[in-house]
Amino acid sequence: MPFDQDTSPLQCIVAFTGRFAAMKREDAFALVRKYGGTPRRGVTKKTCILVVGELGWPLLPNGEPSKSLGLAKSYGVRIASERQFLEWTGRAVPNDQVKTYAASQISSLSGLPLDAIEQLTAFGLLDCRHDRYGFRDLAAARQIAELFGSGVALSTITRGLYEIRKWLPDAALSNLKLYPSSADTLLIEHMKGRTDKKGQFMLPVGGAQESPDEVFEQAQSAEQARDVETAVRLYRKVMRIDPGDPAAAFNLGNLLRSIGRKVEAEAAYRGATRADPRFAEAWYNLADILDDQGQPNKAIGYLKRAVEADPNYADAIFNLGLLHQRCDRHADAAGYWRRYLALDNQSAWAARARRALKFCEMNIARS
Repeated sequence: MPFDQDTSPLQCIVAFTGRFAAMKREDAFALVRKYGGTPRRGVTKKTCILVVGELGWPLLPNGEPSKSLGLAKSYGVRIASERQFLEWTGRAVPNDQVKTYAASQISSLSGLPLDAIEQLTAFGLLDCRHDRYGFRDLAAARQIAELFGSGVALSTITRGLYEIRKWLPDAALSNLKLYPSSADTLLIEHMKGRTDKKGQFMLPVGGAQESPDEVFEQAQSAEQARDVETAVRLYRKVMRIDPGDPAAAFNLGNLLRSIGRKVEAEAAYRGATRADPRFAEAWYNLADILDDQGQPNKAIGYLKRAVEADPNYADAIFNLGLLHQRCDRHADAAGYWRRYLALDNQSAWAARARRALKFCEMNIARS
């Protein structure tokens, strides 16, 4: 049974990476909206869930995870497989396999390190539910461990599986056997694979249409590899292909700002806010650029837009208090400091907010 619209885990910002086997990306976006969430391509600090498509994972040329997965891990974003997403939306029957193993047990019984277990889970190769794994997951982990023992790197395994799933969408370690051919090459045995008379897999041939999702992943990979100009070109390409999605413009703004191209970064952030006026982080970053340019009143206006989009956006509320205080609007500043402290009263930033509130209250009393 799917979740109802009041209890769905999709009632938040949901990002996607990789290619879906079961549906087009726009259909997945529509499902997120149906369940009250906001779909995005890229991962930001406000992303709640990253859904990884089963038909192909975002990898760098060396086989390591690309930026979306890396950011999700660093921000503590929940990573879900395509299968889990389909179950949440009623497009797949929940997996009834008994799950009894903790990650530490899978690690101990297979000999794989915990970080490898986490990475395989992110790719959907291991199916973790409520922090538990099943026997098939243990068998899959042991197969990976055997490959490790033969000198095959995890990057080679993930890259190999990435390529396999391009032409065998149902490929999984439960119906697939991998054999090392060399340290960077795998041989595959698959019960449903088609082979020619030489025993080679036959790959389907067909014209591939360029998709904005794939170009976006390429842009992120280029950015991760520090190929700035390629990343800029590809992000702009996504913006042309799909002007209604704000993620490429937002990422482009962040990239351009990081290399000092602030005028272009401002234009990119404005593009992101036009594409999605509810994109709080884009308003926040745009405000930051305007503040750097000595335009505090415009920055305040954009921060207010960020808070309208996300009333609990603590960083935006903090900066509103700071900018109002700088402009000697102590009553306005005090209101934002109180609002910030209602959201955060423990951190070092909270201590600063309390001092600022006291300062503003003293100035209000004098006036």
